[in-house]
Amino acid sequence: MQNKWFQSRRNPDSHAGLTNGASGPFSANSEETAYDSNTAAANVTDGFVASGTDLMAFEEIYHSAGIKVPKQGYSIAKVIEMLHSEHIRNLPNEMKRAALLMALEAAGVQVDEVLQDASLRQRAINSYEAIQRKHLEEFEARKAQDNCAIQAEMERVAAEYAARISNNLDEVAREKESFRKWQARKQQEAQRIAEAVALCVTQGGAKAAADPLAPLREMAAMSDPAYSHR
Repeated sequence: MQNKWFQSRRNPDSHAGLTNGASGPFSANSEETAYDSNTAAANVTDGFVASGTDLMAFEEIYHSAGIKVPKQGYSIAKVIEMLHSEHIRNLPNEMKRAALLMALEAAGVQVDEVLQDASLRQRAINSYEAIQRKHLEEFEARKAQDNCAIQAEMERVAAEYAARISNNLDEVAREKESFRKWQARKQQEAQRIAEAVALCVTQGGAKAAADPLAPLREMAAMSDPAYSHR
């Protein structure tokens, strides 16, 4: 639900100037008709819209600003509608102006009343835009801070996982080195065993197929060249 983003300095029921019903000329400094955009900004409620789809429509802005439809309905919007009618829109500007002034005169509407309505509406949408821009900038700044915090957290977590990965690689490297050293010792151990076996077995022993010590004899053959060539 939209919050009212500003309020009139006077009670709407007593703010006769907003009805655009006065017959006197429009004055930009009139207390009865002028809209103070600074006062509007000061009275805004803290309700920044969540997205562009929640931004107030122009008619809602005018209503929230306390702008009422002028007498006989001749607001600036009515004039715009008249100018876009099929009877006038294709006429030259001078003829459009003449037709518009004739219509206003026939309706008993002063031109200043229409200009007053246009001024109020322009000020209202300008003030609304300024307020929404300020809220947008604040919203963007908050999100930028959030993004910085997220980025810092990402970097911290990435560094933590990188350290864990590095630690795992180091552990694997240590295990590989340990296994390589064991293999070197194992080769030395196998060599010593083979040399000892070569001295224990006879060169003219039983057939290899029936000899349970055949693997040892093979080791002996590997360590004793003279035996392996017999």
